[in-house]
Amino acid sequence: MLLELTLYLLIGFMGLFLSKANSRREIKNGIVFVAFWPYFFLLKYVEFTDNAKRNSRNR
Repeated sequence: MLLELTLYLLIGFMGLFLSKANSRREIKNGIVFVAFWPYFFLLKYVEFTDNAKRNSRNR
């Protein structure tokens, strides 16, 4: 379980490092992203699938 938690945080902090946060607000948002990054990706996936369904209905 410790390995899983380490990988989870490592992936999150790599995302924070790659975004190159400079201000305090960006750093705060980055820390929230580190804590909840799987949920952000799940939310984006749901948004993309909803948009794809809407586009297919409009055709």
